[in-house]
Amino acid sequence: MTATEPAGRGSGARSRRLRAAHPWQTRIALAALILPAPITLALLVGGVPAFRLAVTVALFSAPLAFRADRARFMTSCVVLGIALAGWSILGAWEGTLIFFPSALLLLCAAFADPREYQAPATAVTALACLLAVVPGLFFVGCLAGLVF
Repeated sequence: MTATEPAGRGSGARSRRLRAAHPWQTRIALAALILPAPITLALLVGGVPAFRLAVTVALFSAPLAFRADRARFMTSCVVLGIALAGWSILGAWEGTLIFFPSALLLLCAAFADPREYQAPATAVTALACLLAVVPGLFFVGCLAGLVF
């Protein structure tokens, strides 16, 4: 059984088949959520105000709620990716620059669907892997320095 959504009002309205986000897209969006979590917890323990950091991390989970509908998933990834990239740059002096790689990951997640974009999806997924691994290693190194 496939999920459908009415295309409009009236008795003759056609319905469109909902297409789920590709697993690559879901995993990249999940990486965007997980990447800043350890450093955010370290900052919270260090006494940084919780509201800005916690709300920002919670916003990264929004695209995952739309993963059953590819169009809404992609729209939420692009809108939140652009908004959070701006937020992370403008609030850099308040410690929000740590969210910039995750904002870029959300933008990558929007276009990592090999069903629609064959070659670009592979390139975007490779870029997303770099964006997740390099800052992740940096964040782990920072946390290791804080712990020891």
